[in-house]
Amino acid sequence: MTADKVLGDAIRAVQRDMEATGLPGRLGFAVPDWDDLGYLRVEYQGQYSGSGLRGEEKHEPVTALVLIADLAQEVIAEQEWRTWPTCPEHSLGLHPKRVDQAALWMCEGAGGHPVAAIGELA
Repeated sequence: MTADKVLGDAIRAVQRDMEATGLPGRLGFAVPDWDDLGYLRVEYQGQYSGSGLRGEEKHEPVTALVLIADLAQEVIAEQEWRTWPTCPEHSLGLHPKRVDQAALWMCEGAGGHPVAAIGELA
């Protein structure tokens, strides 16, 4: 699997979660003009994630999915001024985590529990 495919699959999964939860807008990748190192950043409505990654490097799919979800959360929070996504049971912000070989949205309420796989929020 190529880096482009892995990263593209990851951003599409997070986009599905945005759509499932009613969050408007589109995610994408961009290299901002101000980034002299040429890092690929997650872009949402004209804002860029603070951290970036090398698009040409090899990315393991589950790790990439967790990373892209984390970067998307960062830029969405900066643009929307709210926490996304949230646990339907506890109204707490979810955190992207790798659990074994899965990328999950995890809630820290009630001792911690998985809510959904990244890309499969309802």
